[in-house]
Amino acid sequence: MRLSISILLCAAALTAQAQIDLKVEAILNKPDAGGTLQVLLCPTAKAYRTGTGCATRQVPVEGRVASCIFEGILPGTYAVKAFQDLNGNGELDTSRFGWPKEPCGFSNEAPVSGGAPFRVAAFEVWEGMGTVRVVLR
Repeated sequence: MRLSISILLCAAALTAQAQIDLKVEAILNKPDAGGTLQVLLCPTAKAYRTGTGCATRQVPVEGRVASCIFEGILPGTYAVKAFQDLNGNGELDTSRFGWPKEPCGFSNEAPVSGGAPFRVAAFEVWEGMGTVRVVLR
């Protein structure tokens, strides 16, 4: 009987892992250009590279700072990619050489050139964490 109660308590603790609301603020370098802020919160390097498996948010651009909230995420390692979609096509437009034509940025102020790898942009999310800032360039 004691063993089954212990197992139930352990299972409840694992399933009741704290979920966190994470705010992402983007500092815009072209606030007057309008458009939409596209934000991806990615839990793995593969998701970060492909966009598949990332939580996404779209926010109208008004002012110098745009923000969104990702609700109910689990503690762990994540990376943020964000861009200001100036033409409303839902994609980061690039030149034929792969350089961004629209303002974009990554968590940890990872460099835009060459697209920051997950390991550079990654950060830990824990209970009580509040805001991640991304500077668009």
